[in-house]
Amino acid sequence: MNDHDYWVQAAPFRALLVRLIDVTGLPWPELADHGRLPPQLVHRLLCGRDGRRVSRIPRECARRILALDERRLLRLARQLGVFA
Repeated sequence: MNDHDYWVQAAPFRALLVRLIDVTGLPWPELADHGRLPPQLVHRLLCGRDGRRVSRIPRECARRILALDERRLLRLARQLGVFA
């Protein structure tokens, strides 16, 4: 696998995480934990790094973000008493 195959554009995955946070009310660390994602990656994806947005993320992390299930996250939010 070459370097180009390892990375994907970050913007769609950032948008998906923002949507899941908005819909569920869960904080980003909870999404990172539930998705088995590195917390540093999720934080940088959402907040940027050194004032700049992250432009790419590893393909495997993108797959994990896509695997986050909105219905499961809504159930988790209810169990935790979080309301969006």
